[in-house]
Amino acid sequence: MSENRVVDVTAESFKKYMNEHPDGEYLLVDVREPQEYEQAHIPGAQLLPLGQLESRLEALPRHRDIFFTCRSGARSRVAASMAAEKMAEHRGLFNLDGGILGWQGHTVKDFPRVKLLVLEEGVQQTLMAAMDLEKGAWNIYRYIQEQFSGTALSQTIEYLSLAEIGHAEALYDVWRQGEDNPPQFEDLFTGLKGELLEGGMSLTEAVLRLESTMIPVDLAVYELALDIEFTAYDLYRYAGETTDNPALKKLFFGIGEGEKKHMATIVGALNTSFA
Repeated sequence: MSENRVVDVTAESFKKYMNEHPDGEYLLVDVREPQEYEQAHIPGAQLLPLGQLESRLEALPRHRDIFFTCRSGARSRVAASMAAEKMAEHRGLFNLDGGILGWQGHTVKDFPRVKLLVLEEGVQQTLMAAMDLEKGAWNIYRYIQEQFSGTALSQTIEYLSLAEIGHAEALYDVWRQGEDNPPQFEDLFTGLKGELLEGGMSLTEAVLRLESTMIPVDLAVYELALDIEFTAYDLYRYAGETTDNPALKKLFFGIGEGEKKHMATIVGALNTSFA
């Protein structure tokens, strides 16, 4: 998944764009579910649920700017990145930051920006920070599993939670090589607090976001999971690009590829749930 050709725009910027360009020059694609679209949508938006996007990308016009939107900007950010990877030639791809909430004037403070790994702090500190972020994602996924045990939702989340452990183990394997007497992985992982997720959101904030949602809870969970996995992908891609250490570059890019697979899994589950 590639988002380096995707431009984030605010609701104000998009409204200005609309006033300055004829309708034929751009397309607004709403990647939410039909029920959400029917309740409210930006005038002129074309409905194309995220789960159907990949199979219908070829039908999108390459000679027009394409703006993707959703409820908050989480799903549309993933959609724009999918389009950037699959559409070799296009005029312009944009993500409406804040989604329809931003369009309606609501604040979206619960959708944080990526908390970047600072490689200048040293290899060991960076790897430890990355493991702690993986623990944070694992914490919220475990919370969701406990709340929805035995459901199809919990099965998808269980897959994601196990993947977080796998990523932490990969980070640990490199980290322990720089330690004289490293603890066992299980002991280290258990001791990590994991109070922050990859995007900088706290565990408490993530739980509150789910408990206070006004949309179907499974949709809220998948949207949160997409946000977590996308910011993790962005984080590891950034870390891989900025390090000169070949082992770290391979590690970070490898984990980033895993995050892409996680997003595809979530999109598939979302499509199944709302088919």
